[in-house]
Amino acid sequence: MRKTFAIAAAVLTVLGGAGTAAAAEKSDAQSARNGQSGAGLFTSATGTLVRGGQGYALTAESDGTRYRLTGAPGMLLPYAGERVKVTGSDSGKDPETDRLAVRTVEPVTRGGSLPERGTTNLNFRVRTDGSVSGSTTFYGLFGTPGANPRGEVADIDELGAVALRDNDGDGVYSAPVGLRTGQRVVARIAVGNSVVGPREVIHPQSVVQRDNTVVLNGDTTVSTEYAATRSCGDVPFTPNSDNGAFGVEASGVDCDTARDVAADAEGRIGQDYRSNGFECSATEADSELGGYDYTCRDAGREVTFAAS
Repeated sequence: MRKTFAIAAAVLTVLGGAGTAAAAEKSDAQSARNGQSGAGLFTSATGTLVRGGQGYALTAESDGTRYRLTGAPGMLLPYAGERVKVTGSDSGKDPETDRLAVRTVEPVTRGGSLPERGTTNLNFRVRTDGSVSGSTTFYGLFGTPGANPRGEVADIDELGAVALRDNDGDGVYSAPVGLRTGQRVVARIAVGNSVVGPREVIHPQSVVQRDNTVVLNGDTTVSTEYAATRSCGDVPFTPNSDNGAFGVEASGVDCDTARDVAADAEGRIGQDYRSNGFECSATEADSELGGYDYTCRDAGREVTFAAS
């Protein structure tokens, strides 16, 4: 199953329930319109969604910019006439309006009920230890499975996304999506941040569709636990030597990726470097044993370790 996000949302609508929500927000909308959206950033605008003869439009409350919204109509239909926040990438300019290729839509009011789009809820829930950084955002991902249950599940960008919220501060992040009873749905949970949206699937980690598909015979919950910082052990550089990366810790990223990032310090001890999208900076360790402390960052993700 290789569909665009828009197609996935449209299919869910035809089957009885399209639910989408915020994935990313760029506070300086003008800078995004000047080309930064091509670097993975998005433009967000809040206003009343208007449906007319030429499709959907929205006038941003912040600066009066009028957007003509493109994308799957099914993604926008449930919110016609409502005050919403739309997020997407700049796709050009009409004579009188900017065009925005919509990726996600969400009601503005937090904690309110979503528009009725089905007869049952697919609930996403992430339980944390409460030590989640302010830039970290959890997402429920959903889409229509393909015919082959052993086929690979769609990529993150090809699935619908709803941002999970911790409205009462108890460390549990959740959100519902209204869908039709009896529907088969691919359901995953991802972590990311408010700039680039969902980045890494944390549940289920299997890429096989059958491990990610649920049948909505009633209200259904997909849940997982998330540790903000993970201990990922040591990475030896040279066999039978004391050279390696030690005490690898990962925040917002899986241990396999964190260990790969740390392993790339081999042969470059004391130097800054790039690996797997991370920028790694070295500082000399304040220790009699010498070596260097590394901090590697990619947006809201971080890997730290000592190397010698």
